[in-house]
Amino acid sequence: MADVSRPVEIPAPPVETGTQPTSERPAVIPERYSVREKDGVRLLECDEAPRVRVLIDPEMAVSRSEAAALGQRVILLDGAGSFGPLIDNEHKLYNLDHHAGCERLFTLSTCEQALMLTQSGLELTEGDWTLYANDPDLDTVLALWCLLNHRRVRELRAEARDVLLPLLRLEGAIDANGLELAQLCGLPSDVFEPTMQRINELHARERALKQSGAWAAKDVHAHTLEMLRAVDVLIYEGEDFGDHTRIDEIYGHVEIAPRQVAVACRDRSGIYTVEQHLKSRWGDQLALIVLENELGVYTLRRVSSVVGPQLERAFERLNRVDAAVDGRPVGKRWGGSQDIGGSPRPHGSQLKPDQVLEVLADAYAPTSWWRRTRQSAGALIAGLSVLLCWPVATTLLSLVPDGTVSTSVQSAQEIALASLLALIVGMLGTRTASHRRPWAFGWRLPASGGGLWLAPIALAGALPVAVWIASSDWNAARSPELPAALGAVGAGMLALAATEAWFRGWVHGVLALDSPVQRPRGPWLLSRAALVSSLAYAAVAATLVASAAPTGWLASLEPSGAGLFGIATTAFAIGLTLAVIRERSLSLIPGIALQLAGLLITSALAAFAL
Repeated sequence: MADVSRPVEIPAPPVETGTQPTSERPAVIPERYSVREKDGVRLLECDEAPRVRVLIDPEMAVSRSEAAALGQRVILLDGAGSFGPLIDNEHKLYNLDHHAGCERLFTLSTCEQALMLTQSGLELTEGDWTLYANDPDLDTVLALWCLLNHRRVRELRAEARDVLLPLLRLEGAIDANGLELAQLCGLPSDVFEPTMQRINELHARERALKQSGAWAAKDVHAHTLEMLRAVDVLIYEGEDFGDHTRIDEIYGHVEIAPRQVAVACRDRSGIYTVEQHLKSRWGDQLALIVLENELGVYTLRRVSSVVGPQLERAFERLNRVDAAVDGRPVGKRWGGSQDIGGSPRPHGSQLKPDQVLEVLADAYAPTSWWRRTRQSAGALIAGLSVLLCWPVATTLLSLVPDGTVSTSVQSAQEIALASLLALIVGMLGTRTASHRRPWAFGWRLPASGGGLWLAPIALAGALPVAVWIASSDWNAARSPELPAALGAVGAGMLALAATEAWFRGWVHGVLALDSPVQRPRGPWLLSRAALVSSLAYAAVAATLVASAAPTGWLASLEPSGAGLFGIATTAFAIGLTLAVIRERSLSLIPGIALQLAGLLITSALAAFAL
């Protein structure tokens, strides 16, 4: 799933800390930390650690089994895990702690464990990591700082290392053994005294909050940001960030293949400048860039022209789910070359950045013969399940018996209720499967797709309903039965609409998201979605004919094997035609309209003949 969040504004307060006055720094240290919100949860991030996010929850204290349920690439800090220190390289689960299950005198503090972990080869650039903390005291803040600055810590200047390492050692000794034993940390006096001064300055805000009773009610994210910025001032100088670049806003990222990441962002610079900025953070993992130039207008850039992903796969999927691709005109589509392209012109896309990332994740998800077979089988079963609507409708109607209606009227009631159930379930299935993008499943205005010459075949889709109406016992009646006949026509129209919503909407749409389909004015092809949905449609049609009790002139006909095969073959051809029209028009409306027209024409001819 796409890792997308929105920024939370937390102002950067002035930081006055360290032995060297801030005013003497040769340049400004950039603001690299921020808080973003995703699904109602606040996450702390660092520009230079794009695959690491921090979740601070004062109530968090998970057990060993609960920690395993958090997934892989998880680091618990200083009490966020209520069990002893843990290094589980197999599952990428680490608990940096010295409170439970160990002797504090003999165990490194959380910040020292964090330093050792990063310096021992833990790769925080491989996959997405989550750091959990529950109380941002100085020990936890220093641990977070080491993990978020894992790249720079390995290349620190000697002067910066001479500040950082004593800072961690002294804080570790204080946190583990208390202030009274701090002098036993092993630091010489000329190092101990300035380091203790730095510790006191960093502790000043924490002490003030605790003395005032406001520690429990503090904004943990604002406090953590302020402390991280204060540590930056102690360790870095402005000249250390000559290679630092800032993007206006990074919406998020998604992994599209092992060590290949797509990043969505907004920036005033051009795509090639943004590419260089992002490479400084992501390195060789950067595969795709989604740059929002203005609202809804995107540039899609493949970073590597040799081993990068094929953009055509992205364009194809984006064109299926973007409501802006409406076929008016035909060229209003995502497209471009194999290295660079963009959203539809001139008005752009209706997809948000997080939706674009979700589409890219789906487009490049691994596919296999077994996965496609399971998808097709699942869609086929979903198509056949429409048969369940009939017994449900019959059962519901039996609860309110009415012996005054004729058999035909009762049949019309059953068809109407079953069709209504199918329409509701089909629309709910569409909403769920399309991730609230029903236009991707045909619920949209039609485009001119060049397949209207198939209309006569589509009209035949109404023939089964028309035959049922003609065979009913009111066909020999006169005007007293006219309301019943009109009710039958209404039930038939509802049945046709429900059939399209179920087979060409839901069943076809599920497969169309993961396999090539036709497009308006595009090349002709026989898609997997069209084949499977038509096969389900034919099977249901044959089953209904075989199980129905024919009336009128149909009573003389007994469904045989050959007859049912002919019915199934005809239904398959009609279903395939309707699927093609749905693909080339992007909409269910033409198929529904053609069948309704066919039903009205045949019903009018039958009424005229009577």
